[in-house]
Amino acid sequence: MRQRWIALGLVAAALLSFYALVFPKPQSTQPQVSRPLSTETGADGLAGAWRWLEDSHIPVVSLRERYQQLPLLPLPARGNVLLTTLPVRLPVSPEEQLALEHWVARGNTLLILAALDDTPGWTQGYDLDLPTLEEWLHIHFSSQHSRDDDGTIRNSLTSLLKPAEIRLEPLGNHPLLQGVRQISVTSELPASHWLGAPSDFATLAVARRRDDGNAALWLQARESGQIVVCALAAPFSNAQITRADNAHLLANIIAWSRTKDGRVLFDDVHQGLVSFYDPHAFYADPRLHRSLGWMLALWLLWVLGSQPLRVQQHSWMPIDETKLIDAGGRFFSRHVPAAAAARALLENFFNELRRRLHQSEDGTPPWEWLAMQPRLTPENLQALQRDWQRASAGEKVDLASLQNLLVELRENLG
Repeated sequence: MRQRWIALGLVAAALLSFYALVFPKPQSTQPQVSRPLSTETGADGLAGAWRWLEDSHIPVVSLRERYQQLPLLPLPARGNVLLTTLPVRLPVSPEEQLALEHWVARGNTLLILAALDDTPGWTQGYDLDLPTLEEWLHIHFSSQHSRDDDGTIRNSLTSLLKPAEIRLEPLGNHPLLQGVRQISVTSELPASHWLGAPSDFATLAVARRRDDGNAALWLQARESGQIVVCALAAPFSNAQITRADNAHLLANIIAWSRTKDGRVLFDDVHQGLVSFYDPHAFYADPRLHRSLGWMLALWLLWVLGSQPLRVQQHSWMPIDETKLIDAGGRFFSRHVPAAAAARALLENFFNELRRRLHQSEDGTPPWEWLAMQPRLTPENLQALQRDWQRASAGEKVDLASLQNLLVELRENLG
């Protein structure tokens, strides 16, 4: 039983290591937050704006494809409005940015709601990518740090913990702000103050913050189209669109920039609602992890339940000494020359005799002593001398005959 628990622990560790190395993980384990999607009915969603436009008989489209697909969609060539919110969940590639620029230049409008001066909850963990935004819009953004009147740290921290109320007011007369006296947004999280400085004359500031006078709504011409940039991300969200004149501003933008057949597109694709394969959404789907969990659990039951964990034990079998000697002999016979083997056999035999005669064991044949032994036949002695001469000269010797001869000599010499 102990061995099964050890096996279970090792298998679980191996599976955890495999899962950690191979499978991407969801970027966050926090509960799902309301995001700026046309289908989202939460506080930060845009479903309210979508339904309001539908009730006003304005065609709306949920964009779930990359910007390269804009020319392929069933839309008029010009007079459309695309609403996008920053920061995005799915990054915009350089190819997409170029395709979007061409689409706007043909006579369409891009409405950018950037979380610069407000901080909705869904922005946590996502980068606004200011360098790319500045390069594309030709607007330089710099952070403005505000302080309380007394400048104390305690009051500064208190102001950060309170919900920030951001109000915009028109800057001059422009059709976009006709009938708009105030745009209001409440940011539950601490919000920064940003100063936008356009680098060309094609950008016009049309609204500013009421508290510090910094511009927060710009209009930028792009050939036959235009870009409207707002430093607030949530003025048209479900929870904020009814505040002040926020809805009036959205109505002005659409009425001023959309043609009779134009569509209003909600950029859902870059907030994670896509019609194509999204690997991040696939690996973050809890159904995938539940399926893998069931598969692994069934596999563990099969391994630990039906598979034998011990190797089948066999009874002990002693080694056959004859086979071992035969194998060793065959090995040496294939690798040791016959002359060297014969010389070694003869030297061992002669050393045995010299040991009996109390002489030095140098392998030298004691021929005189052998010739005086009455038990040795002249034929055996001649055969021994002949094999010794051949072995000393490095010639081939019949090892089987030599071994039989030495055995007979040993028996005769006692």
